[in-house]
Amino acid sequence: FERILKLHPELYEALIKLQARRVRLLFGMVEDLNTLPLRARLAKQLMLLARSYGSAHPQYPGETRIQLQLAQEELAQLLGASRQRVNQELKTMEREGVIRVEPSGLVLRDARALSSIADAEA
Repeated sequence: FERILKLHPELYEALIKLQARRVRLLFGMVEDLNTLPLRARLAKQLMLLARSYGSAHPQYPGETRIQLQLAQEELAQLLGASRQRVNQELKTMEREGVIRVEPSGLVLRDARALSSIADAEA
């Protein structure tokens, strides 16, 4: 690794930028955890998961399937909430037509509405 950095010193800057981005993201997550209601935290987390692990739904154009298999308990731990509360919020968002819960995972049906939820609660 050090040999590669010596051969390509421009990688130092790229690595520093990457670490700075990660730190900013982490601080943002901590701030959200302490200030936002669960509904907004969940919406933001779903948008982040869609950006990182999303792909176009093969059967429904305009929808995004989150490819990461994440149990509700794990999602609750990420959000600092109980599984029951996360389940309630997911069901509410599903009734509103924002997401769909499938056996294979979550599907974002309306990204604009999800973004509005995240912003409205902030």
